[in-house]
Amino acid sequence: MIIFTLAFGAFLLDANAYKDLGQSITATSLFMSNILFFHRSGYFDISSLQKPLLHTWSLAVEEQFYIFFPALLIAINKFLKKKYFLCLSIIFLCSLITSIWGVHEYQQATFYLLPTRAWELLSGALLSLDEIPYLKNDYLKNFISISGLCLIFYSIFNYTESTLFPGFNAIIPVFGTSLIIYSGIGGSSIINKILSFKPFVSIGLISYSLYLWHWPIIAFAKYILLRNLNLFEAAEIISVTFIISSLSLKFVEQPFRGKNPLIRDKWKLFAIAGIVILVPAISGVIIHVQRGMPFRNHLADENALNVNDDPQWIDFEKNANRLDDGATPLIIGKKNTTPTFLLWGDSHANALLTALAEKSNSLGKSGYIMIRPSCLPLIGMEQVPSNNEAANNQSVIDFIKKHPEIHTVIIAGYWSQQRSLIDITGEFPGKKSYDFLLKLGLLRSVNSLLNLEKKVVIVSDIPVLKGDPYRIYWLASRFGKIPDFHKVSISKNEYLRTNKDIIPFFNKLAKKKNVTIIHPETILFDKSGTGIVMRNNKVLYVDADHLSSIGSRFIEPIFNNILK
Repeated sequence: MIIFTLAFGAFLLDANAYKDLGQSITATSLFMSNILFFHRSGYFDISSLQKPLLHTWSLAVEEQFYIFFPALLIAINKFLKKKYFLCLSIIFLCSLITSIWGVHEYQQATFYLLPTRAWELLSGALLSLDEIPYLKNDYLKNFISISGLCLIFYSIFNYTESTLFPGFNAIIPVFGTSLIIYSGIGGSSIINKILSFKPFVSIGLISYSLYLWHWPIIAFAKYILLRNLNLFEAAEIISVTFIISSLSLKFVEQPFRGKNPLIRDKWKLFAIAGIVILVPAISGVIIHVQRGMPFRNHLADENALNVNDDPQWIDFEKNANRLDDGATPLIIGKKNTTPTFLLWGDSHANALLTALAEKSNSLGKSGYIMIRPSCLPLIGMEQVPSNNEAANNQSVIDFIKKHPEIHTVIIAGYWSQQRSLIDITGEFPGKKSYDFLLKLGLLRSVNSLLNLEKKVVIVSDIPVLKGDPYRIYWLASRFGKIPDFHKVSISKNEYLRTNKDIIPFFNKLAKKKNVTIIHPETILFDKSGTGIVMRNNKVLYVDADHLSSIGSRFIEPIFNNILK
């Protein structure tokens, strides 16, 4: 499966996705992909649809369990008088309680890591110890087995992407599965008999292969289609997955198992297994270090800048870390001049960097850059989950107070992205709408700057695309087609609908003395009102909502009057 993913990805995936895949291949080969996906928190981390090995996180959890669990049993046998059920029950409860608590406090870690998942695997281990009395009443067996199935179906049909998991919500499917297994110990229930039918047994035999193969096939299909699968496509994917899984069982799994394995010598088997692990692990490192090997597709590499290679974005997170380390903010523009402006905002502010740097340099000016990923310039507002936004934004105001040479502050952000905010000042406690808190926080920011006698420039947001244009350009050039950016571009009317609440508020703020609104979107729509994605055979975006340095240079004229 890894070899297939590696080879197919080499042809299909763009540099960003292939770089990510390389890292995933190394982690998967070493049974550490759960740790990788937990730690991967870079701002430009690609979506799950571009991660063909995302599903291997659960296999990594299982492998880690299989490594530690035998050692635990040996320790219980040697030091705790073989009290397996008692010891495992204590560990089970500790893991479960940690999972219930952690899903609220540390959701990513609780989802991906072994300590908060161990209780799910231990539930089966506890059943296997035969410490729980068998059920002898057939009616009770049937009732328990049907109840278990109902619990599983409840979780299937009621859990959504917003359901907190694992924690308390994981108890229902795990307990349901345990009930079905328990009802079949020492006899058979109606559900056990149904699951013994040959079609279900056949699915059980290929279940591991089904799990291995289903997600890479889905991920690659969605990557090509740039959308979700329709019913017919889903049926095709299921059919293909069943065929491949059956072949995988026969030609990959079975030759290494059973009474007559292909390799009988244990040490030879371990040596070959070690090589099989190391080769893809090293290959993944090479792919990642080579930044996804963009040279695989020269046309796309030349005409579309990906985020790995765009000069505007290469040092994005490093520049943000400068602020956390207390260093002087990045200065752009004319060297050896006193900075007279400051750019404040999130990554959408960083998308203006090339335009501001070149325009200010040509006019003999310079300015400070105070940008943090996902940190809107809103005084007194904190996101949920928090990334210390309120303190970071207050530090910008404090910096401006200490530098009277700054006379203009340019504010930019991803205004239209709905997110959960809270007002930490206590002025408006409780849950409020994003639009309300956005306007409140922005008003505080503007008023704070006006009170410091600064000129304020607010930059309205760029048109946010429906998908990644770099991927479209990559696929089109790979298959010898003209890129169809209509799949991802938006119309001016769509832009106005998305920003219908913030634009009137900007107009209201513009009535204040020393407040100016500038509009990059006016340059990014053509005469027909269609969003411009490519100009002069160069893509203007690095992803769906961030301009490339080429795109930034394209909107440079909006800063003419401001910097003059």
